[in-house]
Amino acid sequence: MKYDGKHYRIDFEDLERKLAHPQTTMMVLCNPHNPVGKIWEEQDLLEIGELCLRHHVVVVSDEIHCDLTDPGYEYIPFASVSDVCAQNSITCTSASKAFNLAGLQAAAVVIPSETLRQNMERGLNSNEIAEPNAFAIEGMTAAFLEGEEWLDELRNYLAQNKKIAAEFLIEEIPNIKLVSSHATYLLWLDCSKVLGDATELCSYIRNETGLYLAAGSKYKGNGNHFMRMNIACPAKRLEEALKRLKEGVRAYEKWSVEQC
Repeated sequence: MKYDGKHYRIDFEDLERKLAHPQTTMMVLCNPHNPVGKIWEEQDLLEIGELCLRHHVVVVSDEIHCDLTDPGYEYIPFASVSDVCAQNSITCTSASKAFNLAGLQAAAVVIPSETLRQNMERGLNSNEIAEPNAFAIEGMTAAFLEGEEWLDELRNYLAQNKKIAAEFLIEEIPNIKLVSSHATYLLWLDCSKVLGDATELCSYIRNETGLYLAAGSKYKGNGNHFMRMNIACPAKRLEEALKRLKEGVRAYEKWSVEQC
């Protein structure tokens, strides 16, 4: 992907070069994207589907954050945009993110193609991992069939948390920029204007303030200039975290200057 200082977009020329490599047989698509929180547009998904078909690459679409869009925004399932995408894809989803049910260890795999479905079924069953427990089945069923009202309230709450964070960063930590997003409960923070290295910054903030942020370097690309922040928490806890972030950034920049 390419970052223009405000938004991310897919570099399709680079993507096609990678898909054309003879050892490339599968592409993992994150839809919506983690960590940048981007909801892919239909045209993006169509082009990915056409390129993967052309180069005989199967798409595994990770859609685990699909229910966590901002109010007024909806994501587009990869398999829904065309028959080409449907027949050349494996969609993975779960209630674990949106409904906080990760402990149930359950997920769903949707595969329209009979050939791909048979291959996937054989792979899953060979290691006996496609055998969810009784609590998992009941929990996921309840979440998807009866959790709509709760989920809507959650989406509104997360949107308000995003607003709190965005306003705080602008007013209190202007050298950290929030990348605009419309999905997930994760914030992608641009730290390119902060002195020093973002990975070192994350470690420093954790040690000095107790605030645990994920270093963007884990996500490759230009991630060494970013941090990821989880805001799926009560607003009061978020406000405390933002205060610690402010204190940590200021102390880190002072410390960085002293090391020169």
